[in-house]
Parts: sequence; C-alpha cells; structure tokens
Amino acid sequence: MRKLFAVVTPFVLITSLASCSDNDADEGGNFPPDTTVVAAGSAAKIAGPIEISVTVGTDSAADRVVEVPLGSQVNITLTNPNADDEFHLHGYDLTPGKTPKGEAAVISFTADKAGLFDLESHVTEEVLVVISVK
Repeated sequence: MRKLFAVVTPFVLITSLASCSDNDADEGGNFPPDTTVVAAGSAAKIAGPIEISVTVGTDSAADRVVEVPLGSQVNITLTNPNADDEFHLHGYDLTPGKTPKGEAAVISFTADKAGLFDLESHVTEEVLVVISVK
C-alpha cells in the first residue's frame, strides 16, 4: 500500500500542476493577438477616451471644471457659433489653430500632468472650461 501511495501521489501532484498552466500562452510568454496583458501593479486604463464638448457662449464658463483621471486620453470638441476663433489649452500648450465660425475643432491629448488647466478663446480671451487632472 505504501508503494502504491508513493507512486500515485507524485503522479496526481504533477497532473494537478499541469492542469494549472496557461494554455493560451506559448512557452515564450507570447499571447494570442486578442489578449490584453497588463503588468502587475499597473494603473493602465482600458476605457476609451474622455469626450468633452464646449460651445462658446452656451456651455462655456470660467467656473466650469471637468475632472479627468491622470493618464486618460482626452478629446475636447470646441465650437464658436458666433465668430472665427482660436482655442488654447494652457499647461499643455495645445491649439487646433484657427477655427472658422460654427465649425468644430478638436484638441486631443493624454492627461499626463496633474493640475488645473485653463482652456481659453483667443478671440474673447475668456476661459471656456478648466480641465482638472487628478
């Protein structure tokens, strides 16, 4: 009985450990193309970009604060229905250039700096929205 136990126990242990292996990855650690691998302890965000829309004179205001998480992808769509404009995101020093009256412009960026960042109109010189990156 002891000999049977001595032979069967290692066999069961090896079989159990083999069933715990990850069959989706090959021995080199390569994963199938549809697999998302996130490093342990990573703060990676897998969600899509944060979309912010601002229309001058409608929903723009110096006290409008939009909070976004640090590391997020952000797309800000800006429109001035009353005049040609030029928008500027301070701190990131981003501008979509001159934007014709009524047309939309987009500022896209990765929120990789923490703080408060004013987005202003260079035509009206007003702060349209404050982006709070935390």
